[in-house]
Amino acid sequence: MKKTLSIIFGVSVLFFATGCEKKEEAKITYKLTTEQVYDQMCVKCHGKNGEGNPKKKAPALNDQTIQELRLGITDIKMGGSGVNSSGTQHEVMEHNMKKIIEKGMDYDTDLMAQYIHDHFNKN
Repeated sequence: MKKTLSIIFGVSVLFFATGCEKKEEAKITYKLTTEQVYDQMCVKCHGKNGEGNPKKKAPALNDQTIQELRLGITDIKMGGSGVNSSGTQHEVMEHNMKKIIEKGMDYDTDLMAQYIHDHFNKN
């Protein structure tokens, strides 16, 4: 019984010690803010207020939930896993994403989703 309690206590201490340890996450720094990237690249198709542009087959972003924005933006940036794909429109944006990155305008997908939602969401 003592041995079992000692093992349980040891595992608990180990679990507690590793759970409380602060882990440093690698932070990526980007050349431009999400607002700058949106203003320089995204606004051309998605509009000044995220209203979209049917002529360019660019969907409105101002009516999407934060979760929809995160999923869509992440899927596009990752090259399209098919999870949130929407056919040829999605393929065009995947191509555009490569060009955005080549121009040094890479961005954090969560921050971009949050920016779009906070500034343009009409709900």
